[in-house]
Amino acid sequence: MSNVTRWLVFSEVAVAFRGLEAPRSAAVSAIRLPATGEPAGTTEWLTYDEVVADQILGWDQAGQAPDRHQTFPTPRAVFTGLPFDRRTGDLYRLQSEPITPAGGRVVPTFLVAEWPGDGGVERAVYSCSRIRESGMLFSRIWAGPVPAGEPLVRSVEHACLHEPGLLARFSDEASQTVRFDADTEIELKLSMLDDTVPWEVAHRLADAVQRRALPGFVPDLGNEMQRWTYEQETFEVVGPPERAGYIAFMTAHDGTYEVKYKFFAEDTLRRFERCVEGVVLEPSQFEDHIRESVPGAELRPLPHMRRTRFDVNVESARGGHYFGLEMDEVWSEGSVLRQLEIEYHKSRAAFGVVAETVEPELFRLSEEVQRLLTEWGIKVEVGYLSKLSFLKGVAGGAVSGAETGR
Repeated sequence: MSNVTRWLVFSEVAVAFRGLEAPRSAAVSAIRLPATGEPAGTTEWLTYDEVVADQILGWDQAGQAPDRHQTFPTPRAVFTGLPFDRRTGDLYRLQSEPITPAGGRVVPTFLVAEWPGDGGVERAVYSCSRIRESGMLFSRIWAGPVPAGEPLVRSVEHACLHEPGLLARFSDEASQTVRFDADTEIELKLSMLDDTVPWEVAHRLADAVQRRALPGFVPDLGNEMQRWTYEQETFEVVGPPERAGYIAFMTAHDGTYEVKYKFFAEDTLRRFERCVEGVVLEPSQFEDHIRESVPGAELRPLPHMRRTRFDVNVESARGGHYFGLEMDEVWSEGSVLRQLEIEYHKSRAAFGVVAETVEPELFRLSEEVQRLLTEWGIKVEVGYLSKLSFLKGVAGGAVSGAETGR
């Protein structure tokens, strides 16, 4: 996909997430954004500094033919009307009057991407699904061919009419994602081969995402970075064979435990995982609790571990899947494991998002991350080394260089 043109559609805020028609709505405008070179995908992220136009089209309240057409000799910054748009200077304002009972301020409500197709034009329509200080997120609600010359406003109306469920879904912060492969962890691990400071890696990755240095991946707006730390007691499940793996008890701030069930025959990309929070137990009850959950379990206690983690959360703009870049440091009996885990979290419930692209996008993200790590002089070993294998090595007194991070 090449030669993608993007138009940011402004309409009256009161009807922004349900369509373009309202008895007292302001006129609809669309501004042409600078080209980015990225193909149109499931998600579009715009920072406020990127809302710059070289052309503006306008339609009347009924969405009829443009009532204005303006071209700037040089691209000009356009004010979004949103509270986080703090740009100053000579901003072009599509509407300057404040919100009143008779009419509302126009703000970005949709985005339309278009590119040449077979015998016509292909378009994708996105609804504004999230507004944060670091920008706006637009989620695809429809894509398909349109007749050459069809007004942008008609494509938006078509998308709203034919995909009302998605339009409604992306008007609701709590309903925008789904999870493919429930109870399955999909995760690649990059083990550090030297004394790398975890915070430094996480810091540089978070900065790289904000600078669009991971092509095709955007930040999880409002959830760009997280910090975690906890103590963990781990029991290897030696048998029965179908339950091989481990069960861990992670401390919570209120004295309860989160119990993690993780079953796998070998370190690999996909593993069964289920977590139960708020479990009230004494440490002396751990083994009995496991045997109640897994009848006939053969257990082997493993060394205590302490884990700290910085998560940089991203979304594949091309595939619609969320991933964590999780910089982990685990200490146990004097040994340390430092890994960057790349883990699938969930998917955006956008038009055209499918489970089949989860793994390809995870591996593409890994390649982009490895490229940056190489530029930064950080050496890693790519694989699936689990915490179970690390703790077994600690228990046996055999911990490799890749496992210690030295």
